[in-house]
Amino acid sequence: MKPVLVLLLALPGLLPAQGDRPLTGAIRWDAWYSDEGPVKEVERSLGQPKYHFRLPWFAKVEGPDKVRINGDTEEIMRREIAYAAEAGLDYWAFLDYGPGDNMTRAFDRYLAAQDKRSIRYCLIEEGARLDGRGPKDWARVIGHFQSPDYLKVLDDRPLLYIFSRPKNYGKELFEELTRQTLAAGLKQPYLVLLGWNAAEDRETFGCDAVSEYGTGKGYTSDHWSYEELTKEMKRKFWETWKRERVPFVTYFTAGWDTRPRHERPPSWCKWITAAPDPTPLEQQKPLIDNVTAKPEQLARHMQEALDFTRANRDLNPAQLILIYGWNENDEGGWLIPTLNLDGSANEDRIKALGPVLRPAATR
Repeated sequence: MKPVLVLLLALPGLLPAQGDRPLTGAIRWDAWYSDEGPVKEVERSLGQPKYHFRLPWFAKVEGPDKVRINGDTEEIMRREIAYAAEAGLDYWAFLDYGPGDNMTRAFDRYLAAQDKRSIRYCLIEEGARLDGRGPKDWARVIGHFQSPDYLKVLDDRPLLYIFSRPKNYGKELFEELTRQTLAAGLKQPYLVLLGWNAAEDRETFGCDAVSEYGTGKGYTSDHWSYEELTKEMKRKFWETWKRERVPFVTYFTAGWDTRPRHERPPSWCKWITAAPDPTPLEQQKPLIDNVTAKPEQLARHMQEALDFTRANRDLNPAQLILIYGWNENDEGGWLIPTLNLDGSANEDRIKALGPVLRPAATR
């Protein structure tokens, strides 16, 4: 059976939700791949020693309160792809900042990679950016749909996530996307709305399903434990979607802990009043508590997500799971290996998910 499975995964358009398990992917927010722009602000947020354990494994600690994070190399992307494959992921969902943006450098590295290890990709379009780009940008997006590496579901439908509703457009914007996609000889896109009031807005915008980007108590110094977070998430989303018969993509959370941003807010978080930690740098210890997901907790939660997805095929016909997130390290949800004190990579989260998502390969 194994050679047949490999063949299916290698063919474009043949990643259907069938067989052993749902298709599982993670959100990529790629602020870690430049020497300028947002990375300078997240370096500041994670600069305190107590947060160094969250740094991506390729970061450099240059002083007591100075870190440098720039993963913009071919080799780092090669390792990230290998880590994603080891964890059992099927795809990454990239936030689409558009060509030439600093936040797109990792995406460009992924697209250029010669061996993607069967890790497909899809895009997340943000409502505010859709307002600025409008329907004139759909041709570029459809160009991605045409890639053999782009994730397609339900008999070859390109998957597209939309994060929060646009304000300047309604259903007509996505009807135009469908029209242009069909005109290009492709199947109708499978549209999944993320964010606030997604269940209410789904039909307004003509989307097929809903999911979530991130969830927690908000930007505060007080957070649920990871155990409490997953319970609240399942109540708010999983149970509600099932009870109200809302088509969905199963949402999985790797955590929510915004204390770095609460203490040192980045410029785009204008609603936060900074609450600096007065603890001297030399006295700070890694802030790892019950808010921080343990690898075994992630594994249990993933098994729950797989079971829930399989049990609700009528509401999740694409049999998809979306993980928050691959690399939202300063906001609290990450799978990417992080930096150990000795400079090595902490791969515990990757190794915890592998046996759940790839049980046959880890025997």
